[in-house]
Amino acid sequence: MTEQTMIRLFLTLVLTASVAWSCSGKGLPEAGGLVFQQSFVDLGERWAGEQIPLEFPFSVVGSPVVVSSVLPECSCLSLELWVEGKPYAMGSEIPPGNDGVLKVLYHTAGFRDRKFVGINLKGVGEGLDARVEVRSWLRLWFDLQPEVVNFGLVDGKEERSIQVVVQGQEPFRITEVLTQTPPLEVRGVPSAESRHRHVLEIILPPTTEEGRHAGFFSLATDKQGYTFRLAVGYEVAGDLWTMPDKRLLLGELRSGVEQFSVIEVGARTGQLAEPQVALEGLPGGVVQVEKLATEGRYRVHLRLLPDASKISGVVVLSLPYTVDGHTQVVERRIQVFAVVREP
Repeated sequence: MTEQTMIRLFLTLVLTASVAWSCSGKGLPEAGGLVFQQSFVDLGERWAGEQIPLEFPFSVVGSPVVVSSVLPECSCLSLELWVEGKPYAMGSEIPPGNDGVLKVLYHTAGFRDRKFVGINLKGVGEGLDARVEVRSWLRLWFDLQPEVVNFGLVDGKEERSIQVVVQGQEPFRITEVLTQTPPLEVRGVPSAESRHRHVLEIILPPTTEEGRHAGFFSLATDKQGYTFRLAVGYEVAGDLWTMPDKRLLLGELRSGVEQFSVIEVGARTGQLAEPQVALEGLPGGVVQVEKLATEGRYRVHLRLLPDASKISGVVVLSLPYTVDGHTQVVERRIQVFAVVREP
């Protein structure tokens, strides 16, 4: 038997064995644990501005699983995880034989062209970690001019405004402002009548919060529930500034656990002496003023010990400010808010 004949015979045996193995089903383990019926949804071409409800059904097969988190890759996805017809409590065990569904609301406003975005499920058990994906190609139903409102560099001393033209494919009304980023405001909502073209006025009120800022508006219309988003940017370089400007939002705190926060104060021109600080409606609060190495800048350290269901008070800053030899005491009031829960 020649060498070439032996090689052909060997390859034939290997191929025959592979086919037999494949036909027997061995080597192809069945999926177990958390199993989605589909790993992606392809929506094709849609109008940007639609809010599209989606579902990803799944089953738990063979062995239990625990889902610790469900995280979207984009804020455009609102998520709910249900098991056996009830909202799922993260971290609880899902026994085999249970069915569930990942409910998704896809907010398409503000996006265009190709958009593939995923949802990541993390946890313990077979099939985890897992990922599903929403695919779409988005066309603009609303045309915005400009698409991004940029106020540029401002001193924050006076109100600024920029007009935005919103053009639709058909006549429509803008019905309400769904969300907005303080201190930004919008004028021209709701629309007086239905038409192809609307003009909005975006307002930046006086502000003393130093630095770069970005925000957005989300606005609803009467066109099949379509919404659109408008991005806004600006940079404040004020003569005398505080950060934050008007509100210190502390979120959720634990009762009996000390909370530390800071407020920064500075002067771009002139001279700023050490601030005097008073607290209103913040019993037990303690403040300490730190002078920073950078000239004319201070850091106010605020310590709170929450013991009520909520915190609502004011930090009053008295700022001795000198410009061109003239000194005045400028008062800034910063509201403090927090929700307190039991440990």
